[in-house]
This record gives sequence, structure tokens and C-alpha cells, in this order.
Amino acid sequence: MNGHHAEGGLIAVAQPGGQQRFKVRVQPQSDGGFVAACDSPTCMSRAATEAEALEKLRAEIRYRLEFCPCTGLSSEYVQLDVERVPPRNGR
Repeated sequence: MNGHHAEGGLIAVAQPGGQQRFKVRVQPQSDGGFVAACDSPTCMSRAATEAEALEKLRAEIRYRLEFCPCTGLSSEYVQLDVERVPPRNGR
């Protein structure tokens, strides 16, 4: 299996034209913003809207998978399976 090591495990090297799904969580914050996080590869993003937080996270995951721009990953390669986490109580 072609791959590279990332915190949280082995990530398969992308094949041009393919897709890979990543489990992510998104949680509203007390200030009205949103935090989106992924465990593998380990990364997170913060933004004013849920959609913006997820798009930033998708871009970060794609960046971490690409060794160089020559890999030819399409913008649709990174697919997110989103778990919506309720806001924390008391905040």
C-alpha cells in the first residue's frame, strides 16, 4: 500500500480522480463561531459559519495529503463525513 505517516495513522497516497472520506466533527462555539476537527490527519479549523469551518478543514486535509502540487488532487477528492456536536453546556 502506498502511503505516508501522519499523526493518527497511515494516510493512503491519493490517486488522481479518486475520492477519500474523512470523519470530522463540527461544534458551535459560545462566541457564535464554529470549530471543525479531524482526528486523522490531525487538524482543525475555526470560522464564523459552519460551512466556512468545514471548507477550511477540507482545504487543510487536502494540503496535508498533497506532497506537492504535481499529485493532481481534484478539489472533490476530500469528502467529509460530518458529525455535528452540540455546544458545550455552561458556555
